[in-house]
Amino acid sequence: MKYDIVLLGGEVVDPSQSLRGVRDVAIHDGQIAALSANLGVYESDQVFDCRNRLVVPGLIDLHAHVYWGGVPIGLDPNLLCAAGGVTTILDAGSAGCGNFPAFRRFIIDQSVPEILALIHVCRSGLVCADLGELVDPRHADVKGTVATIQRNEGVAVGVKIRASEHIIGSGETGWKNFRSAIKAARESGTWLMVHIGNSPMSVPEMLREMEPGDCITHCFRGGQTTILDDQSQPFKEVLASLEKGVLFDVGHGSGSFQWEIAESAIKHGFRPTSISTDLHTLSVCGPVFDMPTTMSKFLALGLGLEEVVAMSTVNPAKAVGRASDIGTLKVGSTADIAVLTLEQGTFSYSDSYGSRRNGSQRLSAALTVRGGTVVPGGSGERMSLAKQWPLGRPST
Repeated sequence: MKYDIVLLGGEVVDPSQSLRGVRDVAIHDGQIAALSANLGVYESDQVFDCRNRLVVPGLIDLHAHVYWGGVPIGLDPNLLCAAGGVTTILDAGSAGCGNFPAFRRFIIDQSVPEILALIHVCRSGLVCADLGELVDPRHADVKGTVATIQRNEGVAVGVKIRASEHIIGSGETGWKNFRSAIKAARESGTWLMVHIGNSPMSVPEMLREMEPGDCITHCFRGGQTTILDDQSQPFKEVLASLEKGVLFDVGHGSGSFQWEIAESAIKHGFRPTSISTDLHTLSVCGPVFDMPTTMSKFLALGLGLEEVVAMSTVNPAKAVGRASDIGTLKVGSTADIAVLTLEQGTFSYSDSYGSRRNGSQRLSAALTVRGGTVVPGGSGERMSLAKQWPLGRPST
């Protein structure tokens, strides 16, 4: 059998199939062609020795900002793909209806990783985010948001609002903006991602307005608006909403992940739906760095490897309605793959507030395959590991 790429002998971790074990993975025509304990006789021009490495579905970052050149905090999505094993990125509201056409033409349609997008209910997205994009509620454009989602089916998959008081205003102004975002999500038949942080309403109050499939991001943020009650336990409304299908996303970022909040929530049985980075210009050089580093922090919190991989692959795939073709290594699915190194040792990790914890494991990306093609380049020593692997090894 002739394959385009073969990944030999890696430890496959694929929660979508409840699979963990040593397997060979073969790729042909951009799809997973075989997943086997022994491929047998084959031919391939690209053979990678993945022994002592993890082979997982391509990572899905459910919260990043990649409108490079269009908003002040936007990053180049291609660098995130190569350096972090990320093959699908959900841009979390960088653009609104007024500037989404440019975002799609110049970034999304040219990108190596697949980019899906949430449309910010503010017409201009995050162009003037530092000024508070919705303090004047006239900037909320429900009709334009709905029309943009309808015109970009399959790419624009939902609605975003940043529900901090300095952004949406206080009192009735804050609620008016919040409900505009809810209305846009309902009228477009999609879902809403709500950024929490020093908000004019509590998390339980927000959850009363939200439906299954909607999402709270920055779920481990500190400050005055958190998922914990005054006993440092998850609000009963949080646990009830999680049970009924509201999503809770990490969205680490430069100011939205606190060890103490995460530790207390996890201690009391709470688990986030998805691990995401909230990577942007203010977080990429620390404390976030990349998706594998963010995943490593949850290993340090005591979560198991399969659970962490699920929160970074199949769970976000389900959130965007794509579980049949991404976030999985099932035969016939899109050949999006991350090959990861899992190091053992002592590693220090920082939250968004400068507090540190030690972990005994560290994940890093060694190779990324996107749509059946090896992604070249990368940033730093981690990606250079891929260049040392045997390439074009004779078939056996």
